[in-house]
Amino acid sequence: MWYRFKKVSVILFVLLLSGCSSIDEREIVYHLNEIFTTASKLFQNHSPYGDLFYNEQFHTFEEVKRLLDSKVTEDGLFYMIDRIFDQDEEILVYKEPFQEYIHESNVYNSTINVSNSYYETVRETILNPGLRLIPEEELQFEEHGDTIIVTGENIFIEFYDIDNYSGSSHQYARYGYPANDVLSVTFTFIREDDGYLLDSFEIEDGEIVS
Repeated sequence: MWYRFKKVSVILFVLLLSGCSSIDEREIVYHLNEIFTTASKLFQNHSPYGDLFYNEQFHTFEEVKRLLDSKVTEDGLFYMIDRIFDQDEEILVYKEPFQEYIHESNVYNSTINVSNSYYETVRETILNPGLRLIPEEELQFEEHGDTIIVTGENIFIEFYDIDNYSGSSHQYARYGYPANDVLSVTFTFIREDDGYLLDSFEIEDGEIVS
């Protein structure tokens, strides 16, 4: 009887250990929000470069690398640059959708045209401000050795209450923000000695689930 009890206890202990995870989910979410905030600096301070525009503060590979230092892997650095910039001779210029938005909205000049294309321009990129509104409980964490995959399917994000349309709501709408949106996201991290580094990401249109 005692032997059987010990055997069952050992099995339960092994199962408990196998179900444990070494992932620090709170740290990863904190790191994600740091990345969202830092990445937003890559689409600011627009300056002309012939008929194109670039970021006056971050327009070389080394400048972007210093900005994202300790936040992304080397592959993650190239991955992020490739989704926001094109290389034009010695500098990084914005990709075409961002160029179109700047020309359309006239944000470079002192007089800004009313344009509602901003949100659509950044929606499926790391620049989407709605990513900072994702609740931690909407994310799932999978551990594969030193690779951690964070996913969220059909996440509902509310920017403003359409039934309580205030001044801040008008500002959102002015730049094309919907009252709410649905996104699906995937972030891949690599665990290294100095923490979790972003290696790749996907932000996609989600589906409204009834």
